Amino acid sequence: MKNLNIKVAEMFAGVGGFHLGLKNASPNFEVIWANQYEPSRKNQFAFRIYQERFPKIKAINENFSNINKNHIPDMDLLVGGFPCQDYSVAASGAKGIEGKKGVLWWDIRDTIEAKKPKYIFLENVDRLLSSPGVKSTQPGRDFGIMLRTLSDLGYGVTWKMINASEYGFPQKRRRTFIFAFRKDSNFMKNVKEINLENKDEICGFLKGMPPLSSTLTNEEINEFEEVTLIDEPDLKAFSDNFRVKGGFKKTGFMLDGYVYMANYHPIIREKCTLETIIKPNIEQESLYLSQQQISNFAKLKTGFQTIKISKTGHPYKYGMGKMAFPDKLYEPARTMVTSEHTVSRMSHVVEDPGNGKLRLISPEEAELINMFPEGWTKMDGITNTNRYFTMGNALVVGLVTEIGEEIEKLFELETDDMNETN
Repeated sequence: MKNLNIKVAEMFAGVGGFHLGLKNASPNFEVIWANQYEPSRKNQFAFRIYQERFPKIKAINENFSNINKNHIPDMDLLVGGFPCQDYSVAASGAKGIEGKKGVLWWDIRDTIEAKKPKYIFLENVDRLLSSPGVKSTQPGRDFGIMLRTLSDLGYGVTWKMINASEYGFPQKRRRTFIFAFRKDSNFMKNVKEINLENKDEICGFLKGMPPLSSTLTNEEINEFEEVTLIDEPDLKAFSDNFRVKGGFKKTGFMLDGYVYMANYHPIIREKCTLETIIKPNIEQESLYLSQQQISNFAKLKTGFQTIKISKTGHPYKYGMGKMAFPDKLYEPARTMVTSEHTVSRMSHVVEDPGNGKLRLISPEEAELINMFPEGWTKMDGITNTNRYFTMGNALVVGLVTEIGEEIEKLFELETDDMNETN
């Protein structure tokens, strides 16, 4: 392993999933700055946990929109799991272009423009790839705006929507991972060597695309498609008119405003199941369900179909499928939610393997499902409700670690180039 010093800045840090994942990948990653702020909350519990776990880091508890981006330290890698927003664009007087609700994306854009990191590593929800934004006739517009913005800033992009459980991690969490690379990076030079007139060569690259598929390998690539992002002269026109039928595919890359994308089937690894995490005979009595709670859960987990009426008076089918009750211990966890501690359809219910009673998962089990160390969120003044909330918003740390190991290899390419030049 080469002795690198990769300076990392972490936006929307939560309780440190990116930080922990990258540190587990390599000591060469050095987080030098982080920001975490939960709007409309007096108790900034996620920030407090981050501070406790990483006391030496310059961590800021401030609305990201209010931060002067020029005051953020220079970094090599910018990371963040930013909230899903409306990425619409509007003309606005002398400012020209600014977001209506998608403030956070434009703040990320401003950060990239000010600091120009070599690489960018972001995470968002799976539906980002098909999000229609304001107009339901514009599937893919939100992600398209992100790609167009990054292209205008001089970056190429790779992306992949990953179900963590398919690659041997303990949760069926589907998230879109986005990796951007500056135009003067060695990785950009390597990607530009692809013959973009040869579909087989493009699909071969997508099958093992660094850093998102170089180890998280794709068995099959299908439904290949090419899209241009530069037909419109500016972002305002792009926002008004761009659409991709069905949205963007699960994986792809963008160079110079042109997109090459496809769906994929992964090479599926051995399952990491709930039974490796759920502990027997949990002593916390509040986790065990009463008969009334069991009855309520049984109703919530049962599928249903109904007819609803739209605002324009048109009937449409609405329903939800049946869910396993209790959750199967021989399967990975479902996607965790912020309300795991409540009687809701999405909360996990398990049969305690020691006493056979039905119960909710514990805060510690929630941490392990996201691959944080047990007790990571346990602190004085942090309630169990707070702890579940942070884990519902967190990412799967082991997945970040594996991608981080591949990102480190890309930084090694940069040092190889520098050594050859010298």
